[in-house]
Amino acid sequence: MVLHAAPLFRFGETLSTVDESGRIAGMTAERFPSWVESYLAFSRPTKDTPAVESIGKDLAGKILAADQFRDHLRELKGVSEVRLPAWKGEGDTRTVELAPEGFNSTTGLFTLNRIPFAEDMTEKEAGRVLWDELLKDFPFDPEGESQPHKRRSFAAQLAAMVGVYCHALFDEGTPRPMIVFNANQPGSGKSLLMRLALAPVHGPPPESGKPETEAEFEKVLDSAAIARKPFLVLDDCKSIHSQALNRFVTSPVHECRLMHSQRLATVPKVTQVWATGNGLAISEDLDRRALVIDLFEPGEAATRTFKREITPGWLFSPSTRARSLAALWVLVRSWRDAGMPMMKENRRASFEEWSALIGGIVTSYGFPNPFAPRKADVGGDEASRALVLVIGLLVGEASREFPPTLTTADILDRAEVEGQLDVIVGFAKEPKKALGWRLKKLKGRHLIDSQHRVFEFGRRELSAGAKYPITFL
Repeated sequence: MVLHAAPLFRFGETLSTVDESGRIAGMTAERFPSWVESYLAFSRPTKDTPAVESIGKDLAGKILAADQFRDHLRELKGVSEVRLPAWKGEGDTRTVELAPEGFNSTTGLFTLNRIPFAEDMTEKEAGRVLWDELLKDFPFDPEGESQPHKRRSFAAQLAAMVGVYCHALFDEGTPRPMIVFNANQPGSGKSLLMRLALAPVHGPPPESGKPETEAEFEKVLDSAAIARKPFLVLDDCKSIHSQALNRFVTSPVHECRLMHSQRLATVPKVTQVWATGNGLAISEDLDRRALVIDLFEPGEAATRTFKREITPGWLFSPSTRARSLAALWVLVRSWRDAGMPMMKENRRASFEEWSALIGGIVTSYGFPNPFAPRKADVGGDEASRALVLVIGLLVGEASREFPPTLTTADILDRAEVEGQLDVIVGFAKEPKKALGWRLKKLKGRHLIDSQHRVFEFGRRELSAGAKYPITFL
């Protein structure tokens, strides 16, 4: 009971301390005797007066293992560098406020407040931060919408950012959908958008690729669950198909084998998985488990220029993080003051609580439903690159005054001449059908022909098939 207010906590399967820097360190029998003397002294009875002395490793181990001792310690669920929204009150008086500095028994978070931010930013200023400073130059897939702020993927990006910021509003084990950034070509900004979402709360996020085998992947997921990591980033994936990942994303608890042990542990899952890739195959099953941000760059992504270039130094700086946090608090504050409406349409099965709350914050501010059905069809693999090359060669032979209209037969013939036919259609039984599927994905793309002229690739449906008109830009 003496140590109840000390920074010693039950943290998952271990007892751990938190220092002023936010570092979590496991408490051991070797460490405990010297650490505990900052809070109390042990004494040994003598004939005269009790003699103060340090306890040994054996007694320290017995104390740390005692149920009576552990039951009086508070449970730590994580450490936050910044103040996050947290529930306050119960029933009709329940509301959302920023968590106080230090330990919050309601959330189980230890808050450091290392990035103080303005709590009274205006809605107009928040709009400038989120749009002009952060998201303006990203090619969110239009999906039929000409105005960027009405695009589903733009709303999905905001939902991803708000979801990280509102992490403490959900109980441990609340299923959270996977966040997937899918681009039609490299250099479109998928990894940068991922960092933009995680940076305000977590700073520079550690990133890694998807392990090649299921066994290796299961170990990565086990480690993340045991360490209670708030997120796991799989950057630049070729595929995100995995049975282990499917189970991990939808389950509220995770059973894993403890390191260097045969003992199994069941822990509440708090880790949200983030993945990026080019031309990822988003199956119906994956779409159900994920919030997908689709990027469609019609031109060559590698040659784009920007008025404001987002550098790591600027993105992860305390001032940028503070402005981003202040803008996100405006969204949450506005939702709170509007009565905290929950979104009811297109909520994701298995993720009803998360999608209802996060979707409610985004839509109550006037943005589209981030969980609306996707209309994007993003490609970008080796076959697509070969196809773009062949089309560029065909268009390069035409004059600007008489832009061509291509047919499937034209493209198939030229692909065979250039030795790219197998790359584009593989061993498909119906090459025309396979090619038509790939050409459909190119509709609206701005491409470059062999004369370095920019053109738009179109598609016109006819009763006898499809033709592909070219428009020079």
